[in-house]
Amino acid sequence: MPAPPTIDPDAPDTRKPFLPLRPLVALWHLLLPPTQAHADRQTKKARWIAGGVVAALALGVAGLGFAYARPLKDAYKNWRTERLLAEARRLMDDKKYFNAITKVQQAVSLSPSNVNAVRLNSVFLTAMKRPEAIYFLDKLDQLGATTLDDRKTRVQAYMNLHRGRDASALMEELLAEHAPDEDLMRLAGLVWGESRNKEQLLKPLKTYAENHPEDSAHSLRLARVQTESGDAGETVEGIRRAWRVAEEDGETGLAAIEFLASFESLPPDETARLIERLRRHPMAGARHQAEALKRQTRLDPARRPQHVQEVLSQARGKKREELVPHVRWLVDQKEFAQVLALVSEEEAKSYQPLLENYLTALTMLGRFDDLERLVADPGVNKLLNETMKAFYRAHLAFVTRKPPREFREALVLARAAAEVEKRGEICLRLAEYAEARGHPDIAQDAYRSASQMARTERAGHLGLLRASAANGNTALFLESARAAVERWPDDPLFVEQLAYAHLIVGHQVENSIAELTRLLEQRPDDPGRLLMLALAHWRLRDAGTSIEVLGKADVAGLTPGQRAVYAALAKGQADEEWGRRRAEAIRGIDRQAAMLPEERQFLERALR
Repeated sequence: MPAPPTIDPDAPDTRKPFLPLRPLVALWHLLLPPTQAHADRQTKKARWIAGGVVAALALGVAGLGFAYARPLKDAYKNWRTERLLAEARRLMDDKKYFNAITKVQQAVSLSPSNVNAVRLNSVFLTAMKRPEAIYFLDKLDQLGATTLDDRKTRVQAYMNLHRGRDASALMEELLAEHAPDEDLMRLAGLVWGESRNKEQLLKPLKTYAENHPEDSAHSLRLARVQTESGDAGETVEGIRRAWRVAEEDGETGLAAIEFLASFESLPPDETARLIERLRRHPMAGARHQAEALKRQTRLDPARRPQHVQEVLSQARGKKREELVPHVRWLVDQKEFAQVLALVSEEEAKSYQPLLENYLTALTMLGRFDDLERLVADPGVNKLLNETMKAFYRAHLAFVTRKPPREFREALVLARAAAEVEKRGEICLRLAEYAEARGHPDIAQDAYRSASQMARTERAGHLGLLRASAANGNTALFLESARAAVERWPDDPLFVEQLAYAHLIVGHQVENSIAELTRLLEQRPDDPGRLLMLALAHWRLRDAGTSIEVLGKADVAGLTPGQRAVYAALAKGQADEEWGRRRAEAIRGIDRQAAMLPEERQFLERALR
């Protein structure tokens, strides 16, 4: 075995260690001498000291590693989380929503307590209308990180989940604590805007308008709510406010003009003013000119032939997009022959909005052979979605007097297609169509479909209540009223319908009395509400109070079914006045009128 090298440790060496490292190198050499010369110069004590120092350093490094391992790990996790969140925001901007959501979920899984990750996940889940959004909003509360924006998100989440009462309560808190801003006003409109009782919404809207008179968009928003409030004074003020905005030449001014045009009837001076603004606004297009002409025709019907010729003259040579408002005006004026004269079949087959009006004109002119041929045309089939094709087939079955079974089957297929394609407006149209042609069960199903789609859910619920009553389906009537109140808890119309549904079957009488008392504070003379309160006391065997309340109700304002209830409650009263009232109620009942079975039982009771 060769002897270890004997290099002199004191010999000059040009490769000295880096200055700060020299003490460490010296300690290392004490512990493990690199040469025999180094070993010969060391004492046993020096080696022990060196070993102790190295051991202490090692323990110190280990201690530091133990102490800082978790913070370092957490720092890495937070860094990685923020990277994922940044990627999610970028993907969201690129409209790659699925990938964005995946990144956010990864971020939350990596750092469950990261405030930014929890917040962004709550925002995404709210946008997706997922119930899990509430969990993450609650987690923000637990982390003590909830902001005003988070509370706004919670309002939206509650509305998505049909938790209207929770949304309303939180909205009241926010408006009490913060000055109304644009976001709060938007949310207030979402929470209370569909309710007939607009008082909750009007107050913050007016406060904001007073503080921001320059905000034309908000003035128009307030005008809309005022005209929908049911209060005559508010309606007048709302229209005045809308007119002030309509004088502006920008987009908001045009929106105000369109809002005013949504009123079917206006005083002649306001109609003339509206016509002028529709024609003169710098941003007005073909549809505004057509609306102006429609109003002008109503104002001066004697000039209708001249207006038709004016439209035909304006429309010739127009591009198909610009042609549509003129064609729609002609359809509205029942000038179906002029539609066919203005639009060729080939033009109609090239553009869906023209096609639908063209098919309507053929229908109204009784040209069913042409209608059937076009509906079966492959080119037309490419333009029409399955819902519209099914609707026209159903209509053809009706107008060509196909067997009733074939017509029903076509209606059912049309409703199914509308449901699959999420065409809520067509569901409503089909429901009304089926209702008018004696198929209330199909109408009922179509209204139910419409009630499950965002843009038509309120109209769908209203139609479903009407159809279920017409079908004598008390269970569905009660179910529909209950679902509507869950969705719009502050809407008096639905609250009233639910109270009536409960009372007609004898359920939740005490609760109904409380609701009706509140509703009568708003409209003390409402005959329907008075009848319901009388029915409630009758259910509780309080005949005296029942008759006292019933005496305040005007029979003329009641439906046939309600008249039946009125007549039954009035029976047994001996005096002549009540005999007259009972007879009046019965005379106003069409025995063939649609009623709930319970209402018909009341009628039988009244007639015994």
